[in-house]
Amino acid sequence: MRLPLLLALSLVLPGVALGDFRGDFEKIRKIDHHAEMVKFLDETAESEKENPDYYALASNYWWQFAGMVNLSTKPAAKGEPSIRDTDTNEEVGSITTNGELDPSLRKKALALTTEGFRRFPQRLDIGFGLAQVQFRMDDAKSSVATLREILKISSAPDAKLKWTANADLPSPASTFVPESIQGYTAPLFQAETEEADALCKELLDATVAAFPEHPFAYNLLAALADAKGDKDESYRLLKVAAEKAPEDPLILMNLAEAHRARGKKTEATAAYKKLIELKADEESVAAAKEGLKALEEDKGE
Repeated sequence: MRLPLLLALSLVLPGVALGDFRGDFEKIRKIDHHAEMVKFLDETAESEKENPDYYALASNYWWQFAGMVNLSTKPAAKGEPSIRDTDTNEEVGSITTNGELDPSLRKKALALTTEGFRRFPQRLDIGFGLAQVQFRMDDAKSSVATLREILKISSAPDAKLKWTANADLPSPASTFVPESIQGYTAPLFQAETEEADALCKELLDATVAAFPEHPFAYNLLAALADAKGDKDESYRLLKVAAEKAPEDPLILMNLAEAHRARGKKTEATAAYKKLIELKADEESVAAAKEGLKALEEDKGE
């Protein structure tokens, strides 16, 4: 089992905000009338096909609806949670989701995000929504392909990237995109399979190529190299990550631990002390103090 990795995660689904088409959508959603929503989305599919917000809102609706809990009197399938009588403890029903009862619901969300991203590749809320739907439908390979396309689009010099309701991205693409990508590379790393590791490295390499100044991908590439037993490459990558972000507490902690593991006590001490000085959070400071204490104990051995 791999050691826990210090990193930050970010997962993105298509956003929801108000606009022209959105007004009627929001009214129906507020009254929670599924049949009316289905009718509305069907009737506007043709007239709104050139509106990127149609794909963002409709896919979001179908995905959320698929995830809603469904209580049934039918017996629970193997591995499925059941409802039991409080007095007899006998099974009286099952707990499932709409999507489990009707797999076509999630397929609708997939089809809408696929078409939306094809038509509007600059709308990254739809692109990340597609990647997330693919990932959650256990199609990591397609998700990585979508994310690589997002990296290609967003790193282009003339990219005119947009977010929900055609607003600007929440933060510059050079930080927003690689930090969102980490929400996918981290679970791939933690899956601990050859296929997941290969996809993880593919996506990390593409992230470095698109945004070479962002540190997160180097940090996770270092963890991946370490998991493969390549300690030298892991150490090199951690140093690169620290050069890109010399005051990032997560990277500093990983680097300090790597220094210590290689017997570089001076470098490890400096990194731990810098972490304490930064006062980023109580956990980091406590861990750094423990690291310094361990170094002192090492001297006494």
